[in-house]
Amino acid sequence: MSDQQQQNRKLRLWVIIIWSLLPCAAIWIGLHQIKSAAWTFALYHGLCLIPAIIWRRSHWTKTMIAPSLKTCLVLMAASFVFTIIALLTYELLGERLLSNDHVIDVLKELGYSKTIFWPISIYAIVVNPLLEELFWRGVVLNELDSLKLKNKHFGIVWSSCAYALFHYAIFAMVMFPVWAEIGSAMLAVYGAFLALVYRKTGSIITTAIAHSLLTDLACIVLILDLFRRHPVVF
Repeated sequence: MSDQQQQNRKLRLWVIIIWSLLPCAAIWIGLHQIKSAAWTFALYHGLCLIPAIIWRRSHWTKTMIAPSLKTCLVLMAASFVFTIIALLTYELLGERLLSNDHVIDVLKELGYSKTIFWPISIYAIVVNPLLEELFWRGVVLNELDSLKLKNKHFGIVWSSCAYALFHYAIFAMVMFPVWAEIGSAMLAVYGAFLALVYRKTGSIITTAIAHSLLTDLACIVLILDLFRRHPVVF
């Protein structure tokens, strides 16, 4: 490999690493400065994800493959089990993980209400997982893998850790200390799981559906349960 090729590879490496850290800044600005859930989505998706998805579309266009009916049924069954586990965990350990009153205050501060809940929820379940998978697995993971680095697992490790890192700003707002860190570590493992699913199936659509059904849907169900517990507040 020539010196020019090595320099180009290093440049591509640093560009994708820095770009994958931009969501941390976008989420922090949206949540702590603008204090709006809608604007947080706009900054995260519009400034961080979509430009990269378009720029490196050659990485993921060939993986826009629809999953089989069997795969969809398996994901739906897994989603049901995961959601039940999330609800039971919240029921049994909720008071140790977070303060309901504080969560309600945060949701109200970010503009959540019953009026906009469903539009944001549908967006979070349908659009968010697709854009996130196109970016984190379709662009970041594929770009790092294409560089043929010495550590062949670096793509999975970095894309999963960076994916979890920006979520920490969200967890820290609602969860007690230590649990926010544990939640972020678990999300990194989940990101690695999605990366393996992507590599195994070769379908970014499959990972997007898995992302939507296994995590985003469970989050919406938990918020609905919070609304049920505090109907007067909202």
